Amino acid sequence: MPHPEAPGPPTRPTSQLLLPLMITATKSSVLTRAGVFSIALGLCLPVQPWIVATAHAAPAKAAATAPATDGRTIALMRFSGASTIDLRTGIQSTLEEKGWSLKSVALDLAAAAAKVKCKGEATSLECLDAVGKWLNSNPKTAADYIIHGSYIAGTPNRAAIVVYDIGKKAMVRSFDVTLTEGDLIGPVVLPPTLATALDEYLTPPAPMTADEQKLVAQLDEPDKTQEEIEAEAKEITDAEQAAAKAASAGIEIDTENIPVDLEADFKDFCRTGPRNKRKTRDDPKDLRPSCKRGPFWGYWQPRAWVAMGLTIGAGVGTIALYSAALAARGPYNDSVDALDGYLDEVGGDPRRDPNFATNGTQSYDALATEISRTGSVVRSRALIGDVLLGSTALLAGVLTIIIFQDRADAKNYIKQEKGLRAISKTIRIAPMVSKQGGGMGMGLKF
Repeated sequence: MPHPEAPGPPTRPTSQLLLPLMITATKSSVLTRAGVFSIALGLCLPVQPWIVATAHAAPAKAAATAPATDGRTIALMRFSGASTIDLRTGIQSTLEEKGWSLKSVALDLAAAAAKVKCKGEATSLECLDAVGKWLNSNPKTAADYIIHGSYIAGTPNRAAIVVYDIGKKAMVRSFDVTLTEGDLIGPVVLPPTLATALDEYLTPPAPMTADEQKLVAQLDEPDKTQEEIEAEAKEITDAEQAAAKAASAGIEIDTENIPVDLEADFKDFCRTGPRNKRKTRDDPKDLRPSCKRGPFWGYWQPRAWVAMGLTIGAGVGTIALYSAALAARGPYNDSVDALDGYLDEVGGDPRRDPNFATNGTQSYDALATEISRTGSVVRSRALIGDVLLGSTALLAGVLTIIIFQDRADAKNYIKQEKGLRAISKTIRIAPMVSKQGGGMGMGLKF
């Protein structure tokens, strides 16, 4: 027994005392013992101050920053909708020529808005801001501006194109373009206009000076002398008086009794090129005669040429069939003569007396069959010739009617053209543009 005053065994930490107890109490399972041993070992080990210091000294993870751009980088998105006129390619090439950096995005605005899970309209500023952040999260698509567009079907078709500033979260410029079929102006004018708008947005132009404003005002309405102003006022007064006089006199231009001579008026109204093709059945026919065909053949419309071709074909077929029938009459006559000679030689009727059915190598049945065959050939060819003859006569009648109708249509056309020319010589209409607006001007000649 130790002395009371003797120092006892050195005390151990509580965590070290728990180890044998926990190991003894948990002998039922190998896995349980292993887990408890790990916990106890952790409690027994003293806390190392360098571990804590290292944990506190570790720097925080740097926040992701948007890739750097040069201030002239544009994300050109795919245009939505369908159109026969491509505006996106022209915009891309023009901006690249102006020194802008283009990054082509394979998605249109709606698809990009869906990718960033934007709940509002794809064209709203909120969605454009979200799309801009998404684009700037990748160095390959990082940009300063977004250009998106859409083709809108309608009457006429349109295209809406928008330029958006990602950094300022603001709309730069929007364009609404009318796209008509075969338009040669819009696709050429839009790209440089858009490029100029971006350049002026990036570097606003200086305001016009007083001299420049004066020059622009003179372009709209140049300065006039007092004599020019008085002369214009006099011309207006004279025109008003002449119009009032014409209204009071009741002058009328007679366009109903204009004489038309197809042969005499041929050179004034004939055409040198092909006819104007009609786009739809409602469009009027081009009734101008052909100069190189002369005053008779020139007035013929295409249907007359078709009818004449059919008539000529039917006539040629009639002549050919009648000629073939005439040629077949030779063998037919020969077979008739052979049978008559046979009957004269036998001196009897083979149809009543069988003894006369044959005469040496000749046979009555063979001679009669040959007559029937050659006669059938003559009749069939003549019958087809008769049908073709009737068709030829019918087509010739149709051709005559068509020629009459074509010449009548040509007379009406020349009559209308003469009337319009007579009116144009008397009444002159032209557009007028002034500083206050535009309109139409009309003048009368008496």
